[in-house]
Amino acid sequence: MKRFFAQRNRRERWLILTFGLFAAAWWITALVGRGRDFYREWQSLRTDAATQALWLQNRDGIMARVDTAGRALDPSKALDSAQSFATLNTMLSGLDAELGSQRTDRTDQFALHSMQVNIRRADLAALLDFYENLAARAPYLGIDQCTLATDRANPGKLSASFRIYSVEVVSAK
Repeated sequence: MKRFFAQRNRRERWLILTFGLFAAAWWITALVGRGRDFYREWQSLRTDAATQALWLQNRDGIMARVDTAGRALDPSKALDSAQSFATLNTMLSGLDAELGSQRTDRTDQFALHSMQVNIRRADLAALLDFYENLAARAPYLGIDQCTLATDRANPGKLSASFRIYSVEVVSAK
């Protein structure tokens, strides 16, 4: 390699040296970027592990609160999927609303039904009435997610997207 380099004229040597330095700089830059990404991932995993350790450390207290909350639920007030759909449909009467399909997650004791509700071009008072009707049915019916946006054509109107859940008691302890 040394002989190859020595046989070149001065201009070719400078070009080889320049390209070699450029390639080395490019490689070092990529190496630093990968190292930075690795460090960020490591920090994220460390934070997740600390969070999980905290949850595990407080497991007994959390389970006690879950058990207490489960006993406080009145199974007669809980809504199955059809009842939650009918209740939401009644609450949404008079609004330009669309109900999405339901999804159900089941455990041994509970079934959690969730549904997407989209309300278009409603005034604030109507949305607040809807919210108050939902709050009256808590904890058996509630909001999991909420997104509000103003209507572009009419700034006095709002469009809202809700993820509504309902709790059904499958078997009482």
